[in-house]
Amino acid sequence: MKFKFSLEPVLKVRQHQEKVQQQKLAEEMTNKNKITSLRAEVRGKLESYLENQQEDQVANIHTIKRHNAHLMHVNDHINRLVKEENKADEKVQVERGKLAEAFKKLSILEKVKENEQGVFVKELAKSDQKFMDEISSQSFSR
Repeated sequence: MKFKFSLEPVLKVRQHQEKVQQQKLAEEMTNKNKITSLRAEVRGKLESYLENQQEDQVANIHTIKRHNAHLMHVNDHINRLVKEENKADEKVQVERGKLAEAFKKLSILEKVKENEQGVFVKELAKSDQKFMDEISSQSFSR
């Protein structure tokens, strides 16, 4: 006699849901990492630019205006990236929560399966013992 879990289709669906949530979380984390690395790259370029500008002498008012405009543009870009990174971090947290919920649902079903399998094994052992007792009582009565 073979064990058949009554909720096997549901278990397969829950396993699939967990895999999908893992993939979504991985995508969100990749997106967040891209934004973080882009921000670090822009910040590094800004620091490099500022170091180079300190070495050079500013010659006229147009150069100063252009320098200031560039700094403002880079600063705005960094601020946008910080906002995007915060949004991506929130999405990662949401996906982690969804993954935790999917894992919890899957764990519950796996526990139910283990319990049903344990009951099945006990019933099978009881049935086997009953059969052996019957055989031994028949052979004793002969």
